Amino acid sequence: MSAWGWTLLLALAAAAAAGRQLYLYPGGWKFAFGPEYGAERGDLDRARGALRGLERSARKELAGARGAVDTAVTAHRRRVRDAEEHIARLRDPGRGAYRDELGALSLYEHVLAVSTDDFSGDLPLHGIAVRSDHTRTAGHLYLVGPDGRQHLVTYATADIAEERVRRFVVDVHNAIAAAKTLRRDRPAQLRQAKAELHRVTNDTSAQEDARLYLEEVTARQNDDLRIPAARKNLAAAHDRWQELTGHRPS
Repeated sequence: MSAWGWTLLLALAAAAAAGRQLYLYPGGWKFAFGPEYGAERGDLDRARGALRGLERSARKELAGARGAVDTAVTAHRRRVRDAEEHIARLRDPGRGAYRDELGALSLYEHVLAVSTDDFSGDLPLHGIAVRSDHTRTAGHLYLVGPDGRQHLVTYATADIAEERVRRFVVDVHNAIAAAKTLRRDRPAQLRQAKAELHRVTNDTSAQEDARLYLEEVTARQNDDLRIPAARKNLAAAHDRWQELTGHRPS
């Protein structure tokens, strides 16, 4: 910025500061800036500051109480939503988390996804069986679906090592065992989840406590005589300034 630009900027800032001073202490330059009226300006400042401080504290306290209510309501909604989502997952677990894959087979927490020439779809782990055998040149996986239909998946040992196929089969067997356990335990888990949803839905104690505190803060502030007294003091300071200058401050 050029020297002229800085000069203009400083001039504007000085004009704005002077304008603000004249607005706060109306009546002319001598009342707004004259040292002989410093005590009167201080009288106005003290009355304004006292009221401003009380009002700021009251607003902060009230905002905090209202924020506590909002936080409690949001937290309750989140707990209810989490409980509902847990029930939904128990009712329809879907594929679940990804575990492993081997060529045309992808193992998830609850299903074995198959994509071969003769079949493409998800086989629920709790309803399938799998075994494997191996020749010198290939590994063979035999899948039996819930409907009893068998599926054969073959892997050339030149492409996938026999040890890799065997390890995948072990992973599938372990996933099947876990899926069967989950299916066995799911009714009890669903009952527990529904009970938890009922408990969470009806547990509104945090909201009630927050709302009670908000009511207490509101009632206390309504009964607090300090702000009305500070407003009267400021009005009296305005009266004194108006009597002195003929102009009433805002």
